[in-house]
Amino acid sequence: MKNILYTFLAVALIIVACQPPEVGYLSDNIHATQDTIFVPRGVFSTSATPAIEGSTYPMHWEITSITDADGNPTNAFFDEYEILTWKEAFNGDTDTTLALANAKLELTKQPSILMNSVSGEFAFTQATKYIEGQDTYKVNVNASNVRGEKQLDDFTVIKLEPFQPVEFPTEMRSRLNLVRQSNNGLNALYTSVITNGFDDEVPSVLDGTHPYITITKVSEEPSLAVNVKMIITDSYDNPLHPDKIPFYPSGSSYLQNYHDNSVETISDATSTTFSLPAPPFPQYARNYGGNSSYLMYYITTRDAFTVDTEAYEADYGAFDWTPYTNANGEIVNQAYIRWGIKINDSGTWEIKMRIPYTKLKV
Repeated sequence: MKNILYTFLAVALIIVACQPPEVGYLSDNIHATQDTIFVPRGVFSTSATPAIEGSTYPMHWEITSITDADGNPTNAFFDEYEILTWKEAFNGDTDTTLALANAKLELTKQPSILMNSVSGEFAFTQATKYIEGQDTYKVNVNASNVRGEKQLDDFTVIKLEPFQPVEFPTEMRSRLNLVRQSNNGLNALYTSVITNGFDDEVPSVLDGTHPYITITKVSEEPSLAVNVKMIITDSYDNPLHPDKIPFYPSGSSYLQNYHDNSVETISDATSTTFSLPAPPFPQYARNYGGNSSYLMYYITTRDAFTVDTEAYEADYGAFDWTPYTNANGEIVNQAYIRWGIKINDSGTWEIKMRIPYTKLKV
């Protein structure tokens, strides 16, 4: 009896030993790291990478279907539209002509959603501006690797948000600095600030009623490209000649500016106009990344303005101007100009910054 039992166990071990080992691992807990992806219409954006919870690489991802909030299947995200896209990143140091910039652009038909088959990231194209109807959708995907595949229904939610022609990703400032005569140091007299897109004063910036910073669209042309006219004025809306608006120095170089983002720059007596063959504008950041890449800096020469002492003291009371007054009896000053906007729409835009408590020097 024992011999029969031993023989049975030996045969069983041989069978087990002959079976190939399991290859790879596919987790039951693969999930999106964003429960809801907020997607501004008409702007290229990407999602976060999903969590694969130790599953074996390489993974393969694909969208199997999209449903609206009521569970009805929709092809709205897969319909293709002709949009202008950048094939390569714009470089302000090398893309100095329209021809060079246009070589990096292509007009192609694209859907509103793409999925990276390797990383599992979603990309949303400018075609999202054509999606009509509901704003909330659910995405179903399939994930697979050497171990097998999993159908992941209701993988994540897409929430389409209104198109934002102008975004305010970082803080911008219109400031008047006084120049201390003893050491040439700068002291801010007054600064007008727009903190970000949640600032209560953003609506007044866009409708042209903010006292110091306004951004308005003045023409639908060019229909695909973008022109941006920058005007710097005194407190009374008198424009400053562009010759009085140099780059902000930084060591032996200078901080980033809109000139680096223009393939054609035209100046007249009252403004400077920058051109780019496709939004968003700006496209290039010399010094920063992330949201800070939209910071653009200028200053004014110290002979651009006189200080409106009467207006300042009417608002804030008496002030000792002596430390900033030169031998000619002039209060030496300099404007600090910091933009922090992203323009997503084509057409011609006017960006205007009034410098607080100044009068144009004549």
